Amino acid sequence: MQTALITGANSGIGLATAKALVLEKFELILLVRSKEKADATLSEILKVAPNTKIDFFLADLSDLASVKKAAEEIKAKYEKIDRLINNAGYSPVGIYFTKDGYEKSFVANHLGHFVLTLNLIDLLKKSPESRVINVSSAAHALGKVERLFQKNNTKLSDMGAYGDGKLANILFTKGLAKYYKDSSITAYSLHPGVVKSNFGSDMNGLLKVGFALARPFMISVEKGAATSIYLATTDLQDLRFRNGYYFTKSKPASTLNNGITPESIEWFWEKSLEAVKEI
Repeated sequence: MQTALITGANSGIGLATAKALVLEKFELILLVRSKEKADATLSEILKVAPNTKIDFFLADLSDLASVKKAAEEIKAKYEKIDRLINNAGYSPVGIYFTKDGYEKSFVANHLGHFVLTLNLIDLLKKSPESRVINVSSAAHALGKVERLFQKNNTKLSDMGAYGDGKLANILFTKGLAKYYKDSSITAYSLHPGVVKSNFGSDMNGLLKVGFALARPFMISVEKGAATSIYLATTDLQDLRFRNGYYFTKSKPASTLNNGITPESIEWFWEKSLEAVKEI
């Protein structure tokens, strides 16, 4: 049986993705922040697949030590992972910094997933066709490479911070494709569409107004999950030559940020390694 690990599966497109994959006979490993979220998620998934096997591990993606601990627990229990879907997204409501000076949503959206993925890399390598699927957004167009890894940047806006995190998801994907191209691992990023979910409901200012105005035109969580499901389930022969690509509506798409270059991908990878080396 194939195994899929999903972050942020307790609601929105993450939950829709989990429900779809369990119907595709995947065994699920879900990373959640609390037992309460695990219990609620289990209840939802059992409605569509009463006999499924689901395993939960607790971690907060903005707490890198807790992510590493969860990864160690997963490694102790599992021999391989076939799909890693880094789905969890954090929309900043105000700008806050970790004790190391990094903006909190950047830690949750990128560094937490970076730590999780690299600590599970050996399990991914043991799968004959493992895939890392990073849920980004068209908002990566708002990100700026030169802002990434800046510490205590008090000039950063909520919108800029969110864009930076989504740009990071794409750079991370392209780094995985570059540095693990000789392994069984392939990596993909995606824009799920503008999804009608709880995501963004606690935003402030212009972001909140923008989400409210767009809400009547948003797609369902099931449609938002479609590209993640496509990347997880389609025959690898259709994806092998798309390693590192960005997808939207289940098709390869052009990225929307001219800061994505071979040089910035390499720089970003080295800076990510440096940021988590003490974890």
